[in-house]
Amino acid sequence: MPMDTARSRTLAYRFVLRGVAWTVGVFGLLRLNGVETHVVLPLTGMQARLAAGLFGMPALPVQTSSACSGADALALCVGAILAYPVRWKTRLSGAAGGAALILGLNTLRIGTLGWAVASPAWFDALHIYIWPAALTLAIAGYVFGWMRLADRRRAPARGTVAVDPCPGRTLQPTRRFVLLTVIFLIVFTAASPLYLESAGVLALAAFIARTAAAILGGVGVDAHAAANVLWVPRGGFLVTQECISTPLVPVYLAAVIAYSISYRPLILGVLAALPLFTALGIARLLVVALPGAVETSPLFLVHAFYQLLLGVVVVFVAALWRHGRGAALRHAIYGVVAGVLFIGLVGPFYTHVIASLTGSLLDDPQGAIAFLPAFQVGLYLALWIAAFIAVGWRRFLAGFAALELTQVAGLAVLHAINTHAGLTANVRDVRGWAVAGPLLIVALMASRVPARH
Repeated sequence: MPMDTARSRTLAYRFVLRGVAWTVGVFGLLRLNGVETHVVLPLTGMQARLAAGLFGMPALPVQTSSACSGADALALCVGAILAYPVRWKTRLSGAAGGAALILGLNTLRIGTLGWAVASPAWFDALHIYIWPAALTLAIAGYVFGWMRLADRRRAPARGTVAVDPCPGRTLQPTRRFVLLTVIFLIVFTAASPLYLESAGVLALAAFIARTAAAILGGVGVDAHAAANVLWVPRGGFLVTQECISTPLVPVYLAAVIAYSISYRPLILGVLAALPLFTALGIARLLVVALPGAVETSPLFLVHAFYQLLLGVVVVFVAALWRHGRGAALRHAIYGVVAGVLFIGLVGPFYTHVIASLTGSLLDDPQGAIAFLPAFQVGLYLALWIAAFIAVGWRRFLAGFAALELTQVAGLAVLHAINTHAGLTANVRDVRGWAVAGPLLIVALMASRVPARH
């Protein structure tokens, strides 16, 4: 692999890890008692006074606490900027600009909320829907714009010629995709209160339930929908906002933006997101029509639908990257079949071994934790066979050992947190770890394998 290619991939991995570390670090710093008391709260009070000067005193008393400070948004913005691989002078100036933008917008937010407090409908609309969306878009737009400006400043000077170390292949879209995916996933997680409490998303869930019932009825299955509940002979299946708010949405949008070569496919790709994921939500519910001889627990497949789908997509993309269009499908099928066979035949025994090493596996309503050990190894095996078998068995075994260590350590941590603090992991986070863990380990173990030219 050319050195520049390996260096670009290493930078992308480092940016992901640094972005998470910086965001968590800044967020934790702002939540320290001393910092919150002597910095965050006085700054929030200053914003409230400035907002009152701009919009006037609110008709009813409005309490401004640390939750109104914009600290969470500040941590996301500053964390992404400080992690970006440019000069520290550029990073600090970008972080300062982002902080000024967030503080200014948050001042306007406090002022408009005070102005609308006399009208509960307007207050709720601004507080729950409009301002969270506006802050999210503003942060994303600023961070993307700053990154583009920072890249231009470090581009080769005019008159010099940049040499492509790998003719016929462009590295920038892949790097852009990684960066956009990380940022979009962070924004997606931060904005979860916005869509998990949205009446519009709940209405879409009801539409998905009704459509699935109509399709099942058309093929002879006794099914009907009441509000957002799909009823079949096996029981009722509740479709909530969380069911259709899959992390695949930000990954899809990142791919559309990164790989669109003009505005037309970009616009079409973004507009296709809603019908595409609506169709996937309907297809996800159709597994309830599987006969009991095929699947005795259709609810498991409904819950794990997006995790399984993402695993298949990841395997196919890896095969496409390594072998090209002509042979990608064949290698992807080999990998998926191997992964499925492992999960079905060896998975229960392997899960028992991991459970014995960690004490026990936590019980969650969807079975995501119990499914994680076997699924991760199945996905790891599928990726290796589909794209990286040429790397050799030594690296394969090293990666497998690393994956097993992360499973034991991660599940032990979850068990300790549950035992001592009574906290359980979010199912969505567990499913994200299920895919991201083996994918990152395979990428690190096979970092010197070139793609097909």
